[in-house]
Amino acid sequence: MTDWFAYDQTTPLNVTEVASEMHGDVTVKDIHYPSPITGSATGAYWVVPPRDAPHPAILYVHWYEPAASNSNRTQFVDEAVWMAQHYGVESLLVETMWSTPDWYQQGRSLDSDHDDAIRQVVELRRGLDVLLAQPGVDQARVAYVGHDFGALYGALLSGVEDRVKAYTLIAGASNFNRWMLFGVPPDQPGLDDYKARMEPLAPSRFVAQTAPAAIQFQFGSHDFYTPQDDYLAFYNAASEPKELHVYEAEHAMGAEAIRADRIRFLVGQLGLEMH
Repeated sequence: MTDWFAYDQTTPLNVTEVASEMHGDVTVKDIHYPSPITGSATGAYWVVPPRDAPHPAILYVHWYEPAASNSNRTQFVDEAVWMAQHYGVESLLVETMWSTPDWYQQGRSLDSDHDDAIRQVVELRRGLDVLLAQPGVDQARVAYVGHDFGALYGALLSGVEDRVKAYTLIAGASNFNRWMLFGVPPDQPGLDDYKARMEPLAPSRFVAQTAPAAIQFQFGSHDFYTPQDDYLAFYNAASEPKELHVYEAEHAMGAEAIRADRIRFLVGQLGLEMH
């Protein structure tokens, strides 16, 4: 299966800076670079700390909630800036195929989901290429943070990448078949074939192969999309080291306690020191 996610890593990154702004003493650059699969531009925010290198690094991947203003690469900007200011972390916050509000209804289909999933993982790997190509990044201290679909695709990434030391997966599902079939009639022609095709891509299969990288799972006890049986199955499937946190929260998972737990985990895993 890992061959599905292979691509030519020697292809030039061709990063283009579109704009730049200061958040205090932290630089947030608006960049884009081509997908190694389609050649189309991937937008990202590159958050650069003011302090001297080497910088630990985080790849942030957002959630999907069409009604939310942060259902895109803006979701973790404030956190990334805070991590840059206090811990000298350099971050990349990437666009995804679900960055547009109409993606679930109009940007995907049962016919395209399998190949789209593979392409998205390859594009996340290219995001790591971009992040790790920065001269100030400490190659040994890299983490991934993903929410919702960012967690599902982060789980797949964790089973095929060896450049990431720690993963925080927030409010994800153990299997694509739990999330991709909302509104699909149970007697839909070809549904059994679809489920069988997507099953090898189940995030629970990939987190079993994450070691030696550590995984932190964060879930909400009032989250309609992540019932207890599913998040326990997801967690139990994962390799060690791992930790599970369940909060009195819904799917947005925006509480300060959740963020604080995430930062605690990243500080420990990346050996961060507050400045």
